[in-house]
This record gives sequence, C-alpha cells and structure tokens, in this order.
Amino acid sequence: MKKGSAFNAHAARLLSGVALGAIALGNSYAVAQDVIVVTSQRTEQSIQDVPLAVSAFSNQDLEDKQIESFTDFQLNTPNFSFSRTQFTGSSIVIRGIGALAVAADSEPALSVHMNDLPLASTRLFETEFYDLDRVEILRGPQGTLFGRNATGGVINVITAKADPDALTASAEAQYGNYDHVQVKGHLNIPLGETAALRVAGLKMNRSGTSVNLFDGQDVDDRDVGSVRGSLRWYPSDNTTVDIVTTYFTESDNRLRSTKTLCTRDPIGVQGCLPGSLGFDTPNIASTLNVLASSETYVFATGSPAAAAFGLFSVADQLDLTGPANPADFRTINVPFTPQNDADELVIMGNIQHDFESFSVKVTGGWGRSSINQQQQQNNLSGPDVSIPLATQLTFPIATGFAFSDGRIPISAFETSGFAGSIGGNTQGRTNTLAGVDFSTGETEYYSAEGIVTTNFDGRVNFLVGGSYNHSEGFANFHVAGPALDYTSIAGAALITMTDGAAFYGPNFYNDGNVERDSLSAFGEVYIDFTDTFKFTAGVRYNNDEKNVRDRGLQPFGSLVCVLSNPTCPINPLVPGSLPPFAVPLGTTDVSMFLDSDPFTQGTAGAVADFRVDSNTYEAVTGRAVFEWNPTDETLLYASYSRGYKPGGFNPLTAIGGGVARTYESEFINAIEVGMKYTGNGVIANVSGFYYDYSGLQISRIVNRAAINDNVDATIWGIEGEFVWNATDRLTLNTTAAYLNTDIGAFSAFDPGNPTAGQADTDLFKDLTTAANCVVENNGAPTLIGQTFAGLGTVTPFSVCSALETVASTVNALTAGTPIATNYVVSPGIEQNLEGNKLPGSPEWQFNVGAQYVADLGANHTLTTRADYYRQGEFFSRPFNAVNDRIDGYDFLNIQVTLAPNDGPWYVRGFVQNALNGENITGSYLQDQSSGSNYNVFLQEPRRYGVAIGARF
Repeated sequence: MKKGSAFNAHAARLLSGVALGAIALGNSYAVAQDVIVVTSQRTEQSIQDVPLAVSAFSNQDLEDKQIESFTDFQLNTPNFSFSRTQFTGSSIVIRGIGALAVAADSEPALSVHMNDLPLASTRLFETEFYDLDRVEILRGPQGTLFGRNATGGVINVITAKADPDALTASAEAQYGNYDHVQVKGHLNIPLGETAALRVAGLKMNRSGTSVNLFDGQDVDDRDVGSVRGSLRWYPSDNTTVDIVTTYFTESDNRLRSTKTLCTRDPIGVQGCLPGSLGFDTPNIASTLNVLASSETYVFATGSPAAAAFGLFSVADQLDLTGPANPADFRTINVPFTPQNDADELVIMGNIQHDFESFSVKVTGGWGRSSINQQQQQNNLSGPDVSIPLATQLTFPIATGFAFSDGRIPISAFETSGFAGSIGGNTQGRTNTLAGVDFSTGETEYYSAEGIVTTNFDGRVNFLVGGSYNHSEGFANFHVAGPALDYTSIAGAALITMTDGAAFYGPNFYNDGNVERDSLSAFGEVYIDFTDTFKFTAGVRYNNDEKNVRDRGLQPFGSLVCVLSNPTCPINPLVPGSLPPFAVPLGTTDVSMFLDSDPFTQGTAGAVADFRVDSNTYEAVTGRAVFEWNPTDETLLYASYSRGYKPGGFNPLTAIGGGVARTYESEFINAIEVGMKYTGNGVIANVSGFYYDYSGLQISRIVNRAAINDNVDATIWGIEGEFVWNATDRLTLNTTAAYLNTDIGAFSAFDPGNPTAGQADTDLFKDLTTAANCVVENNGAPTLIGQTFAGLGTVTPFSVCSALETVASTVNALTAGTPIATNYVVSPGIEQNLEGNKLPGSPEWQFNVGAQYVADLGANHTLTTRADYYRQGEFFSRPFNAVNDRIDGYDFLNIQVTLAPNDGPWYVRGFVQNALNGENITGSYLQDQSSGSNYNVFLQEPRRYGVAIGARF
C-alpha cells in the first residue's frame, strides 16, 4: 500500500494551492484546529498556506452546515450567488462574474470540475451531494492551471476514493415534510492490500412544493437518483491509479421557473408594464399566439372580412384575460403538467507516479449529459376559445381533420419532419389558449490532461502541462400552442382558399448544434527567495475552436416565405401551383418545404437555412504571486492574474438590426491582496480584489432569442472568512463580503421598456411578429389616428416595417417646409448603462454560524448548530430597471444531532429555511411576443425532518 512519497512531503513548499481554511468537526466536543488539505492546484497542500482566496468544505462540513446542493454554497461562501435560469440551466456568480451570456455555444465563467476533470453542461447543479471528500471553490480568475473559461473561478468536486486499508460502510435515511424520503450510503471493499472498490449512491423523492389549482395536484416535485463507483489501485508505493464512474438521473415535474410576475398593460401593446411587478397575467393581446390568430389574417389577405375567421379581434378585446394568476409564489393554475427529465454519465480516471524529484499525473475522461423539460409557457393560461363559425362552414375538410370536437390540437415537438398537427402528430387537444415550451439538449465530451511537477532540493521548481478538451451537442427550444396550430391550418385555408391545407410551420423551433475543441499548454515556476518570501509566475496558451450549425424555424414559414421573398418556390406537391402555397393536411414530413438545400445559404426561396460557421479564438494568460510569511501563523500575499473566455455566435434568428453575428472573447485583469492567520483557536482570512474587465459577455433578449453583447466593467470588493474555537465545545464562524460592480460605457435599448420613459414617443405592437417598435415624434403630431394609403388608419397595433415607410415618406414630403417632420422608427430608444450594476451581484452578504457540543449523560453528546445568512438586494439584468430589482433576504438553518461517544449511529433533526422566506434568486424577462412578463426562480420553502444513520 502507498505510504507517501518525497513529492507529497514537499508539496506544500512547492506550489501555491487554492483554498481557505476550515475546521474539522466531529461528534466529539474535542474540536481540533485542523485545516483541509486540498489539491486545487494539482498538489496536496494545507489550505492556509495558499496565497489565494478559496473556500473548501470537507464532507463533514457539508453535513454540519446542511450543504446538500450547489444552491446552499451561497449561504456559506462570500460573494457567491446561485440561481436556476430560464433555459433549464443554472447560474453561479462569483464576485459579480457568472453565466451572464446565453447561447448554445456560450460557456460559463465558472469552470466546474470533478476530480480535476472539466465537466461540460453538467447536471451536477441538480443533484444532491453524497460521499464526497471535499468541495473546493476558488474565487477569481485562473490564468494558468485552469484556463479557457475560468474568468470567474473554479469549483472542484473531489469524490471519496476507495481505500485498501479497511472495510467501511455508511448509510443514512431521511424523512421530512413534503413526503421527503432520501437514502444514501457507501460501501468500501478492499481487494487485497493494493486495491479497493467503493460504491456509493443516493435516492431522493419529494412531493411538489407548489400546487396547480387546475387539477389540485402538487407540482415542482423531485425524483433523483445517483450512483458512483470508484476503483483505486496502487501498483507500486509511488503510483496511484483511480477510476471513477458516476451516473445521475432525474424524472419528475420540477418547474423550470417557479412563478410569473406582471403588472398588466390594459391596452395590450406591451403585455406587462415597466415600473412595477405584481401577480397579474400579461395582456395576451400583445402575444404572438393572439395576433397570429386574429389581426394577421386581415393583414395577410387585405380584407377586413377575414377577421371573422380569427380566434380573437384585438381591436374589440384589448384586455383579453384567462384564469387569474394566483397571488402566491407556490401556486399556479395551468392545464399542462410540467415534465422534467435529465441524466448524466461520467467516466474518468487518472494515473499519478511520484519519482524522486518530480511527479507525473495524467487525467482523462468522457461524459454525456441530457435534459428534456416541458412546461406551460410562463406558467400561465389564456382564455377559452372556440372554433369560429366562419371556419366551420367555409372549410369543412380542415374542420373535420383538426377541429371536429370543437377543440384545437397542439403540435407535438419534433426534431425532424416538423409536421406536427398537419400530419396528426399532436401532444393533446384544448379549448384553452395556452402555449407549451420545450427545452432539450445533449452534450457529449472528452478531455485529457498531463502535468509534470518537480520537487528539486533547490529554491526553484516548476510545473508544465498540456490539455485537450472536445465537446459536441445540441440545445433546442420549441414553443407550441393552439393558436399557432389553428393559424397554420385555418389561416392557410383562408389565405390560399384551399381547404385541407396548412402552412408548414405550426410551431416555433430553434435548432442549435455546437462543437468545441480546446487545446492549451501551461506552466508555472516557483522561486523560494528565502524561507519566508516566495514568488510564483505562470503562463498559459489557449486555442479554442467553435463550430456552429443552427437555424430558427418560425411559425407559418410558407406564409413568411411568400410575404418576404417573391422567389418563394411553388408547392412541389401541387404541380403548377403558385405562391402562396400550403401543405396538404396529413403530410407527415414537411422538411422538404423548408429548403431543398438547407446547408447552402441563400438558395432561392429559402426560409430555414442552417448557418454553418466556425471561429477560432486564441489567448495567452497567466499570473504572478508574491507571498510572505512574517510569522509562522501569518501569510500575506499579492497577486496579478489575467483570465480569458472565448467568444461565440449570436442566434441566427436575431442577427441584423444592430445585432452582430458573433460576440467577442472576454478578458479580465485581476489584482488581489490578502492575509491568512491561523493560531490561538482562530482562523482569519481576508482578501481584497480589483477586476478590470474587457468585453464581458452579457445577454439580453431580442426577436425571441437571447443575444450577447460585450461590455467593459470594473469590479472591486473585500471579503473575509473567520472561525473561532471559542471553547472546546463552542465553535463560531462568519463570512462577510462587500462587492461593487460598475458597467463601462455601453448603450442598448431595453426590450422591457422600449420608450425608456421618454416623452413625445409612441409605442406600437407589430401585428406580424408581436415585437414592439417605437416612433419618436420629435415635436410632430402622433401617427396614431392618421390615415395613410396602403396602411389605413394607424393604431397602436400596426406593422413596424410599414411605419418605417410612412415615416420616411412623410419626412421627405415635409422637408424644408414649416411643418417639417423628423419621425424616427426603431426597436427602442437606447439607454446609457454606464455605472449600472452587473446582474446577480448583491452589494453585501454575511453569514454567522454557531455549533455547540454538550454532554448528554455519560455516554452521548448532543450537537446543536444554527447558520444564519443575509444578503442585500441586487438586479437581474444590466438595465437595473425597477422590475429588475430583487429584494435581499434572510435564511436560517438549524440542526440537532444525537450520537454516542463511542458508537457508529446518530440521529439528526433538521430545519432548512426556518424563516420560510419566499426568496427570489433570479428572474428572466420574457420576449415581447410573450408579453414581457418576468419569470422568477425561488429557493425551496421551509423543509424539516429527521435523519437516522450509521458509519462503520
């Protein structure tokens, strides 16, 4: 068995590790002031000897502080925020930097690793922790040992490894409110003297924490399972081989977003008003669902009589309403039950051999993760609808095929064929106007890394290494709804006057495929000038290539083709036909109508070309660190590091109108100074930092797609972590953080407030796209109420391209006259964001924890622990609008554990979120075509229960 090596004995002298000290707490009240040994910089080192800011949590820390998943780290780590996000993902923000960009090929600023293996699109954020050795959280950019996208920091999850020295096992069962049942445990089996196998697993079920009034059922439940196998082999005293396999699965009705907030716009031009948020439903007169099944007919046919075929008339029903949005964060009222399915498989291994004066380590692995999530769009329902009499009488074939029972089909989600209800492929039928969206994605990846670290007797040592990472996968987003299916069928019959036909795009489908390759070489040199003064310098070369293949399929594609492209091809199923054309009902594959050559852009009549593109990004990053130990108990350090994250591609459907094809790479120059003290029962760590960001990637939504801008920003702050062994029974800990973030010179229009509150403007809803546009009158009379040839009388529901033509014509006709006009039509009035705060960045956070161990009779101890957390308010978007403001909140956990002084079992009672706060962790502004409402994400409500376990 491996007893250790010269390399490990001298590792602490060689490298600057990354972590923060922690106190190891056991059942006994004799608390030892030990510190965690970490390997965040590829070597074993006491965390208090590391000249950088990191938090580290042993497995015992995770249990003591009730850290069960990533969301709990924000309660125990300074300048750390966590929230679920709109498109099935999660966002971690460290010191103001996180997943601020949204795109199929975007990368988080935080690099997540398991046993040093980088993970791609991991589902690790959804699982519960079990059988871990520790978790290390590095705050700040990593310019050398962790490259590419580690501008915000690094999380390294270290699993418990197999041990040949002993047969061990553990088991725990929990039961709590919401019928929470969880079991977890491990079994470690020695395989002779040089090898061992460890198997661990977790299974958790919990009833929903929200209620659906529509059917009285609970929603937002959890059904999670995970299993891990680890094999460790020591072929020699200086060689270690580890192989780890982890599998995770989830299948439940977990909500992607918990609730929708809105203050209704009574006119319906916006759906929801800027300036306040309540429990209203958006005015759905502003949505594509309503417009596509009402006024669009009139626009496309040019005949007011076409309104009789619409499900709605916006002119007559400006305040369309459906079931009320329950005024409770944990209650919804929708006919569609959410579905959430995810899984992940990761296989990894590493080999390390320690020679006399250097060590070689090779790490590699493969992984695959997938997610499929459906729910009622925005968790809201619209009004009941019925098939218009005009449709039933005029188009009996279409009515008999699709609407025979008086209800409207909802197309099933497809990744090929795209026929949906046209071919009879449906996911249900309804008489309620309610959209359903579907997020799905899969990523497969592999990587390899090799590192050589020296251990010479002199004052100079070094590390060199190289890595290669490859990932490929897709991220798709669908939206379907009865209004879209109705228009696809009834609208095609009306406009073509061909009964039994349909427009071939019954739903919205965004198709994104991405392939990434990353190659890097890195090295560091370590110089001990004296026994107390040391210097580290490192450099890394990064080469990243991204290949994208994407397209966006808009509803009613053949209608769009006719209206936007006079060369639209004729219907290949109807010889001699002329545009506009439609697809015969019953057609099961309409992909041929999208484009005969979808991978060649610009072919005649194409409305659904794939974009096939690639970009290569290169960067050189690095760091320099000075560290000084004036006493044995104190470490002072100062560091400079440069981080980098590659750019990518904006969605194809959003390009144009000021939206660039790509977004650029971001770079950060970071300075950090700090102090660490360990002695007299106290651990005290304080750090201050200043970041200069160039090209920070930030997302906003335009034309039903999330696009990314590059902005400059400065960030600075101070943070501290403290542990005090007050007595041999009482331990106190606290963290505190102050953060200041400022966006540099940057302007953009706010899709949630296109007029920016500016007077002398009019806001319009585009009948063809459901987007908004603004007309700046500049002292001229409003266009609303005026009549123009080809446009009719202008109302707030108009066509923005037609308004542009009218404005240009009027400006030209009146130029040089006393009544000269200067109408300006735009998607919105740009606002200056300079000085605004970055999203997800509370200005201050702190927590206080206390643990007391008391004797209970002669043979047992009772350990009581409480952890209180408080954070200030922050903003969810860079516009820092009133509706973007998220209130600060309090959070309290309490735990009591009974255990024998000399025995394997324990009983634990726990309460999480004891204050039962409805704490919002993030929000997302929906597109203008959906009503400009905000979807919000909440922490779980109060949970309590009891756990019984044993360790052998």
